[in-house]
Amino acid sequence: MAIIHEATREVICKIVYHGTGKCGKTTNLMWMNQSLPESKRGKFLTLETPTERTLFFDYLPVIARAKGYTFRYLLFATPGQPYYDASRKLVFKGADAVVFVVDSARDRGPENDDALALLKKNLSDQGQVPDAIPTVIQYNKRDLREAMTIEDAERRYNPTRLLSFPSVARSGEGVYETFLTAAKMALTRLRMPGAEARMGPLFRTLVITTDDEERFKKLLAKLVLDAEASGAMLVDESSGVLAIEGAVPYDALESLGALLACNFTAAQELSTMLAGQGFAGISQRGTTWLMRAGRIDARRFVVLVANRRADRQRLREAVTTARGPLAGALQMVDTVSANRLAGFGELFSAVTELGVAGLTEDA
Repeated sequence: MAIIHEATREVICKIVYHGTGKCGKTTNLMWMNQSLPESKRGKFLTLETPTERTLFFDYLPVIARAKGYTFRYLLFATPGQPYYDASRKLVFKGADAVVFVVDSARDRGPENDDALALLKKNLSDQGQVPDAIPTVIQYNKRDLREAMTIEDAERRYNPTRLLSFPSVARSGEGVYETFLTAAKMALTRLRMPGAEARMGPLFRTLVITTDDEERFKKLLAKLVLDAEASGAMLVDESSGVLAIEGAVPYDALESLGALLACNFTAAQELSTMLAGQGFAGISQRGTTWLMRAGRIDARRFVVLVANRRADRQRLREAVTTARGPLAGALQMVDTVSANRLAGFGELFSAVTELGVAGLTEDA
C-alpha cells in the first residue's frame, strides 16, 4: 500500500522479499545496506533466532529522489520457515511489490515450490489477488556448481513470464537490478487503468494532502492533551508512521514505525489465536516511558507516549474518545485517494529514471 504525502513530498512503498529459508533474502538487504551511502538508506534491522534464521522480519529503508519528491522504499525480508507462517502473513500486509527469491540449488526445488505456494496463500488470505501485485523473480546462488539451469527455473517458477534476474546476492550480482525493477513496478502500476481497483482493501494507495495532515495533527494534539501524554503517532500497519504530534523519544521514525506496526499486529494475531478475539489496545511500560497503542480501524492504530507514571486509565479513555474522529478522518482519505492518484502521473513516470548511479552516488 503506497502512501503519498503531499505535505512532506514523500512517497512510501513497501517491497517484500520472500522465499524459502536461507535462499538469500536477507543477504540482498545486507548487501544494499553495506553498499549504499548513508544518505540513501535508513537503519537496517534484523530479528533473528539463535540459529541465525529470521524470526519475524529483516528491514531496510532505501531512499531515492525524483521530481522534488523523496521516495522511501521499505524493504522487508520474510522468515522462510513454514512454522513462521503467521508472522510472514503480517509482513505481506500492504505490500506494493514482491521479490520472489529462488534458491538455485537443484535439491531445493520442493522448498521453492512450497515458498511460492505460501506467497500466493498469504496474499489471498488478506484479500489480495496474487497476480495484481507487481512481482519480480530472482534466481539466487547462480555460483553453485549444482545450480539448476535458468531454462529449467523459468519453466518451473515463471510460467507467466514475469521479469526475472540471475543473482549471487553475497557478491552483489543482480541485487540492484532486482530492487530497481521492483521499485519501478511498485509505482508505475498506478498509471495503469483499473490497477488500484484490483488491489485488496489492505493494499490500496493512500494520498495524504496538506489539509489531511493538519486534520490528523489536530486530532492527535487533542488526544495528547486529553491524555496528558508527551506525544502521539498515527501508524499504518504496512508502512509505518502517517502523522506525529508532540514529543516522541526516538530519532529513527521509519524504523520505529515498522517495529510498532509489526509488533502491534503480531500481538493482535496472537490474541486472536489464543482467545478467539482481538483487542482494542495494548500498554507497555519501560524504565522512563509508557506506551499505549489502540486500534483505529482494520489498517491503522494510534500510539500514545507518556511518562511511565502516567495514569493508564486516562490514556485508555483518551484513546477511546479519539478513535471515532480519527477513523472518520482516515475513511475520508481512503475514499478519495483513488481519485487523487490521477494528479501524480508525471511523478510515477519519474520513478523510471531511478538507476544504480542515482542510489550509489552520494548526492
